[in-house]
Amino acid sequence: MKYLKIAIPVVLFASIGLFYFLIPSTIKISNFVVSNTHELTATRLLNDPSLFVKSMGPNYDSNQHKMIVENIEFTPKAALSNLIEIDVDTKAIQIKSFVTANGVTKETAAIHWFAEMKTSWNPIQRWKDYQEAIKIKKATAQLLNQLNAFVEKPVNIYGWDIKEITLKDTTLISTKFISKQLPTNAQIYAAADALTLYLNGFHKQAANDPMVTVLENPTNDYTVMVGLSFNGSIPKTADYRIKRMPTNGKMYVADIIGGPATIKNGYAALKTYLLDSKRPSPAVPFELLKSDRRRVTDTSKWETRIYYPVM
Repeated sequence: MKYLKIAIPVVLFASIGLFYFLIPSTIKISNFVVSNTHELTATRLLNDPSLFVKSMGPNYDSNQHKMIVENIEFTPKAALSNLIEIDVDTKAIQIKSFVTANGVTKETAAIHWFAEMKTSWNPIQRWKDYQEAIKIKKATAQLLNQLNAFVEKPVNIYGWDIKEITLKDTTLISTKFISKQLPTNAQIYAAADALTLYLNGFHKQAANDPMVTVLENPTNDYTVMVGLSFNGSIPKTADYRIKRMPTNGKMYVADIIGGPATIKNGYAALKTYLLDSKRPSPAVPFELLKSDRRRVTDTSKWETRIYYPVM
């Protein structure tokens, strides 16, 4: 009986001590995901309020400018570099949370949603605060998964479905000319037709549609390069260059539907994606004319694939 009288308070004090150890005075809430996206892509999302709320999907209430999950309200605030502040309101508590992105590899980024809250020495209140923290953790995990699914698709960030491809074993025949103004379709296809005739002379056929690159010169004119891919080998001439495409060479590509202005925007998006990937480009970009622009007169229906070489 004597030992029981001693044991009861010891167990009681040990339980209380364990309780305060398991639920510290500062409760930390944390969720993170390793995303298959570049660090700068994730940062671009966090820095753009319109993109961020779009990534929140149906949980975002545009009228109230907040996300609502299980009656918990998340209100996005200011963004700074690779971090955005989000106020959290469960009705029982109000705290600040933050979402940040940091690179793991060149191709992946860790996106971290975290917060912390001070609690009371009152054990009942501390337990209630702990339960609120669990709710917040579950809600932020749901929102973080939605954000990750959004940012992993380049079309959501850059406007086009940008992909990386590997070149096949092929050869390119090309020619170039100088134009005082932006080249016309007639000029481009005249060059492509001449290349086709040269290939036919060696019983070769183009493996794909014509390719074109237009470079603006310091002299205010343009160098226009037109090419066709084919299989095999033929001799070069003073006008026709033959180049073996690098086997397993890498390219960023995007399919564009629209006229010159849309194509220009596509080039800009690919360049931005290239810069965000932090990978160098060994050559100038070019476009594949998937639709014959001599026959498709409505420019809004032009189909073009832009290629951006990448290492």
